[in-house]
Amino acid sequence: MKNLTDIDYVTGLKSNMEVTFNSPQGKEVLEYLEESCGWYQSVFNVQSPELTLINDGKRQVIATIKTIMRYTPTEIVALIKSKEQ
Repeated sequence: MKNLTDIDYVTGLKSNMEVTFNSPQGKEVLEYLEESCGWYQSVFNVQSPELTLINDGKRQVIATIKTIMRYTPTEIVALIKSKEQ
């Protein structure tokens, strides 16, 4: 994974995501990804701990996109650095 503590990289990535996901087509794709990755469903599966982990991993893809879209590059870098400590 690219270095999300590099402000220049994060700035470019955020800009690219905004161009991609703020267009009508991008919004449609993001809606599709939300549905297919279980964004609106519980990740917990009573019968299968393995499926719980798989479901959580799929949701993390959407969570990462939404986090990058929501916060400034400076906030993203700070968030990543705080999780590395």
